[in-house]
Amino acid sequence: MMRPCWFWVRAVISRNVLRYETISRRTHSIIRDGGRAAGILIAATLVGLLFSGLKIPEANIIAVYILGVLIISIITSSWMYSFLASVISVLAFNFLFTVPRFTLRAYDPSYPVTFGIMFLVALITGSLASRMKEYARESAQAAMQIEKEQLRADLLRSISHDLRTPLTSISGNASNLLSNENEFSQETRMQIYGDIYDDSMWLIKLVENLLSVTRIEDGRMDLRMSAELMDEVIAEAMRHTDRNRDGRKIEVSSDEEFILGKMDARLIVQVVINLVDNAVKYTPEGAQIRIHTGKKDGMVVVSVSDTGPGIPDEQKSKVFDMFYTGTNRAADGRRSLGLGLGLCRSIIRAHGGEIWVSDNKPQGAVFTFTLPAEEVTLHE
Repeated sequence: MMRPCWFWVRAVISRNVLRYETISRRTHSIIRDGGRAAGILIAATLVGLLFSGLKIPEANIIAVYILGVLIISIITSSWMYSFLASVISVLAFNFLFTVPRFTLRAYDPSYPVTFGIMFLVALITGSLASRMKEYARESAQAAMQIEKEQLRADLLRSISHDLRTPLTSISGNASNLLSNENEFSQETRMQIYGDIYDDSMWLIKLVENLLSVTRIEDGRMDLRMSAELMDEVIAEAMRHTDRNRDGRKIEVSSDEEFILGKMDARLIVQVVINLVDNAVKYTPEGAQIRIHTGKKDGMVVVSVSDTGPGIPDEQKSKVFDMFYTGTNRAADGRRSLGLGLGLCRSIIRAHGGEIWVSDNKPQGAVFTFTLPAEEVTLHE
């Protein structure tokens, strides 16, 4: 099958553009490293001239040049720069600091040996520094790969453990209904239906958090920003938490009747749901949870407070880390993957806000986050 002419034209253009971009990156790298090397050699020469004017021995000037070669080998991307710097250092020392000055000749017969030793020391020092830098880069990559593998293993282990409990409950309740539905009273059947619903909704929230974490890690979280009323956003979040309150009292309040925030409403609803679910999970039955909205310094400030056991000071800096679950036991006995709060931080920071945790007096914890505020204008 013959391809149209425009297909080949586009392919040729694409290859040329890619080749141009590659050459451009290489040229930029050469110019950048060359500029750095030249700057360091000029600085070493100026220091050498200062030492010479102060009658400081020439050995110290040689040490300055060797130090310059060492720095060049560290901050540049190729060993060639340290090699050229070694050659230029010897020539510059010969030209500027040996008699007769401003020539490449030397009256003292020991100078050629000095030049040779200086070149070898500079070259060896630069080569060792380049090797150490390459070894450090490889070690960092290996450590990062090990960390990724460990993170993946921890995630799979946590997911396997956390999925087993609700799936076992759903399958067991469904099996009971299939086998003995007629033997159960209406109240018992409704209880079983509710348990199946709760477990399935918990699984849905878990999967949504996992998908959001994946999009954030891959850089694919596209924000659909718009001006939204905070009351409506919180009300939408409350509609998704009604069945999971388990006797907790949730109070919603606001400093103003209309508070507008600039946000991706879908993601902020998820943040509020995660914070409320977290408060429900770690507080006893009958605890009070309060959601308060206000404005300060051009930012919307939303806080979710509870009257639970609170969070120890040593854990406050870690609660927003992915997969950190702390030592507090959930009120329902169910483990957590530690995704919710880490996901909240990623979403809030993507919006240009901040999120933190503090103590609720006299007891409990307060999670607070900020969002850019939008001014509201009411027309009659």
